[in-house]
Amino acid sequence: MKMQALQAKVKINNPQITQITQIFLILGFLLIGCGEETVAPPTPIQDEPIPAIFATPTLIVSPTAVSPNTAAPTATAPADGLSIGDPYAPELGNTGYDAQHYTLQMTLDPAITHIEATVQIEGIVTQPNLAALSFDLVGFDIADVLLNGEPVSFAYENDKLILFPAQPLPENSQFVVSVAYAGAPVERPSPYVGFAASLGMSFVNGESIYVLSEPDGSRYWFPNNDHPRDKATYRFEITVPAGLTAVANGLLIEQIDSETTSTFVWEHDFLMASYLATVVVGNFERVEERSPDGVLLRHYVTEEAMAEFETAVADVGEAIDWMSDRFGPYPYEAFGFVTADVSSVSLETQTMVLLANNMIGQRTVMHELAHMWFGNWVSLDSWQQMWRNEGFATYVQLMWETGDDPEDLQLVIESFRSAVEENGDDFPLGNPPPAQLFSFNTYFGGAVFVHELRQEMGDEAFFSGLQTYFATYGGGTASDDQFREMMEAAHGAPLDDFFAEWLE
Repeated sequence: MKMQALQAKVKINNPQITQITQIFLILGFLLIGCGEETVAPPTPIQDEPIPAIFATPTLIVSPTAVSPNTAAPTATAPADGLSIGDPYAPELGNTGYDAQHYTLQMTLDPAITHIEATVQIEGIVTQPNLAALSFDLVGFDIADVLLNGEPVSFAYENDKLILFPAQPLPENSQFVVSVAYAGAPVERPSPYVGFAASLGMSFVNGESIYVLSEPDGSRYWFPNNDHPRDKATYRFEITVPAGLTAVANGLLIEQIDSETTSTFVWEHDFLMASYLATVVVGNFERVEERSPDGVLLRHYVTEEAMAEFETAVADVGEAIDWMSDRFGPYPYEAFGFVTADVSSVSLETQTMVLLANNMIGQRTVMHELAHMWFGNWVSLDSWQQMWRNEGFATYVQLMWETGDDPEDLQLVIESFRSAVEENGDDFPLGNPPPAQLFSFNTYFGGAVFVHELRQEMGDEAFFSGLQTYFATYGGGTASDDQFREMMEAAHGAPLDDFFAEWLE
């Protein structure tokens, strides 16, 4: 993710820094969530006890329509598995099953702030005799819930949709859940995001729709297991008024037109974390090309953004091949950007990056492209480890901007180091308070740490370790410890003290 830069507190004392680097530092880079327009997040949840919903019984509801805004009667049956076990974000995710595939059928109109949808979730039970299935969902009136084609009792409480099968589900059994729901998306601040009033699906001026979901926003627009530990493949069937285009992850495989509507069918056959799923609706022109090595590049661009966009992405084909040489082959079927009227934030939504109209530039393009490896192909085991996403994306962007010239890169890193010291974040890089998840230190300090790790290991071991890391954990998640172990193996020496010094 990249946010609109604020003025950076960076000193430029060395005349050898190139003009582009000077401009880059003067304008600032990747600073987040400060200023008068910032929405104050709720009290951080870190170090607080797990909410009672994770340990207490929950109401059984008969398999009929229910509104999540209705007060629940006294609970009568237990429901466990209401957290995936990330201590940093204990309210997110669910255990007991592995989501395999999502099919999202949605009818959307930018002029009507309303979602009408049916989501089908295919999964495999991972625990013996699973008595309840639970999914993350915030808001909406739930019209119908089916389990394997049959109505099922369910409850809706504390942002969890909980299903109660008539008989416990045996381990390794497959299931299909279908949830029909409708309503206007709930808008409320995220405890992790100070730069946006709310996450989820946004309707803009009756003209367009976009989704912003990192880290906990997917549950605001579709039921899912909302944590990167449970990735799945996706199919999107998005119906919009005729004349508009619906864009999503993966490849557009079909467009079905009628006199009044168009349905766009997208499929993404690679595992993806829920926060990286996207739907964007608007008036776009499709731009298509390939990288020199053959990676499909397709973009959806608004008319007013086209001229600036063409300049910003002029080198993206070369860059995707350049990153592939260093980190391993580009992992997905295609890559591209969709421009949108977003408020000063772009997001690395998998294969189809959300690019804010007021942030179109090569720096943002390269930063989000780097995320296809760092964050998307290998995702975080815990949101606590955000430095690994944003620090690497920032550093790769710097590598590209400086041509990976050692002298120029070192000068920029020293300026970053000074900026981090002057800003004086008083928390460890590897354990930011939730309200500071997207902090100055996460980006700047993370990039300095990555550079220091490279210097400690040497280029051959550094890039070899990264390639092994992606080959080993690609398509899944990894922890900081697993990342360190990969780099230690390439380095041939322990790095635990080095990591502890930076992260703890």
